[in-house]
Amino acid sequence: MKKVLMLAGTLALFSFAADKFISMRIAEPTVNYHWNNLNSIKAIADQSNLPHSQVKFIIASIDSLQKDMARTARLDSMVAAPAPAAAPAKKK
Repeated sequence: MKKVLMLAGTLALFSFAADKFISMRIAEPTVNYHWNNLNSIKAIADQSNLPHSQVKFIIASIDSLQKDMARTARLDSMVAAPAPAAAPAKKK
């Protein structure tokens, strides 16, 4: 019985997985450019000769990506200056 509880506890601890988040800083014109490209890909897929199931998959995937982008996007009103490049070390 003790081994079973130990095994169950071990499985519970190892099955825990934390979500990892990635934060990216992208200029607004770049985001708009890629958003429009995704819409263009959806339109091309819709007019293609691909089977209906494949077109549905492509469009659903792009819609899901755009939904996640719209949900998690934040507008940073502060414009950050690029970090200065490190000056090369002088040789003596």
